[in-house]
Amino acid sequence: MLTAQDNELLTRVGPGTPGGEMMRRYWHPILATQQLDENPVRKVKILGEELALYRDRSGTLGLLGLRCPHRLMSLEYGIPEEQGLRCGYHGWMFDEEGRCIETPLEPPDSTFREKVEALHYPVQEMGGLVWAYLGPSPAPLLPRWDLFVRPGGFRQIVAHRLPCNWLQVMENRGDLGHATYLHGRLAQYALERQGRLTDDSRARYNATMRQQQDRLDRGVYTKYQPVWNQFGFSKGNLESDKSEDSASWTIGANSFLFPYILTFAPYQPGTIRKSYQIGVPLDDTSTWHFQYFFYDFPPGVDVPEQDGVPYAEVPLDYENGEPILDNVLSQDMIAWWSQGDIADRTQEHLGVSDACVIAYRNLLKEQIKVVQDGGEPMNVFRDPAAIERPERVLEQDSETAAKVLASRGARGTIYYRANFHKVSKGGWLYIDDDVDRYCPDRDTIVQLYRETEELQLRQAQGA
Repeated sequence: MLTAQDNELLTRVGPGTPGGEMMRRYWHPILATQQLDENPVRKVKILGEELALYRDRSGTLGLLGLRCPHRLMSLEYGIPEEQGLRCGYHGWMFDEEGRCIETPLEPPDSTFREKVEALHYPVQEMGGLVWAYLGPSPAPLLPRWDLFVRPGGFRQIVAHRLPCNWLQVMENRGDLGHATYLHGRLAQYALERQGRLTDDSRARYNATMRQQQDRLDRGVYTKYQPVWNQFGFSKGNLESDKSEDSASWTIGANSFLFPYILTFAPYQPGTIRKSYQIGVPLDDTSTWHFQYFFYDFPPGVDVPEQDGVPYAEVPLDYENGEPILDNVLSQDMIAWWSQGDIADRTQEHLGVSDACVIAYRNLLKEQIKVVQDGGEPMNVFRDPAAIERPERVLEQDSETAAKVLASRGARGTIYYRANFHKVSKGGWLYIDDDVDRYCPDRDTIVQLYRETEELQLRQAQGA
């Protein structure tokens, strides 16, 4: 458990708070680019600040304080002009640097506008997302994390605004132990209540979780540890009947990129579905969680070119108000927000399966202290040579990667997601057991999986 003081330290992200000051040293994704295509002026919130994001008619992005410095009307109702954003109230116009460039109701020779400046922050686009920096100048370089810039592939973004603190979301990423029950037993119970639990789904619904439950039933327990690296750590796990030189213990799975990105299978050979999970603190009690997919189909599959990265929002509830529990991410989300707006960690009781949760809290506290002492936290980049797909230094050689895959078993999540295009005995596609079912181009993804299987069959027959 945490003390009340430490819980406050680690959860608060507003201006002037220790955690907020640390977070302001990073670039944060604040919107999907496609959302600006639909509406070029948007109200956004990040780290407790309400802002107006816009794209003017020349294509320039700007991020301004939400209130016009004139009479405080919200700039979310502004008019994008050729070079700036015009307030819809009295026509004052501002550029991306916060300069007031027009005050049309003032005398023509007035220099009054030169005394006015709007709050403004740097903003950039990368990988179908808009990124903002709210910290002190000069801004660090925007790190070009691998999946956002990797050539090729087929990208999708799904997201939801969650009514809870960001740390609850982040801690789940370090919690390997929850998978057996949240994504196994609870998932099966949800299907049972819906009348969808068949022998097929019982055996396969996230097959890794089924395998883990079988081992628990036989008295095999698992211990956990962080496996540290220069960007954060991966999650090591060791079953009691395995050796400590097992790849799952010494290399781990699903690396953290501090402060809040979790990677899934970015370097595992033959794995199509690669992703980042990201939980951006909007304020103390809300989080923008999104999953960034990169489908890495093999050469020989005709992957269509994308003009942009499609975006969709993930629902939390059915129309009757019941929570959605029949896909992996939705199960995670209910675990996060049902802890309350800000989890009271003075009431918790941590066990051995929480080793990586404890490690992340300690790392977060350490990085807050670095900033308080005048330093820069980890993963802040100022060397241009260091920002291009930096985490690829963690990529293992093919022999090691093969060991990691073998340690997870052929019936694990790799196998399960390789069958996204297949139809279950219950009549639904395997992809619909995961959050990928909400992807705007779901049908295209399914078709590309089918083409991959056909290609592999042809290659096997020709071998």
